[in-house]
Amino acid sequence: MTPIDDYLTEKTLLDLAPPKAYIDGAAAAEHGSVRILEHDELHLRAEVAGSPTHEAELRLNGEALEWSCTCGEAAGRLCHHLVATALATWPNEVPDDAE
Repeated sequence: MTPIDDYLTEKTLLDLAPPKAYIDGAAAAEHGSVRILEHDELHLRAEVAGSPTHEAELRLNGEALEWSCTCGEAAGRLCHHLVATALATWPNEVPDDAE
């Protein structure tokens, strides 16, 4: 695992996202709505399908997690697109046929 993957634990996501965003993000990841565009030790960027499709980005800056999403709902808390992006990188979280 890379450092950003180690940082994006269930506890961290639950601490940073409202409950509805976590639930909706988990559903989006489970349904294969996430397409990872970039993923390295400090950075994760994906498109999350929907109407419209949004681009979500998470970055590890030292010990701080920074994020942005084109939905505009990620000010101060993770939106469901960011949660879906993080969950899509977890082993066994995305169905095999979703790729």
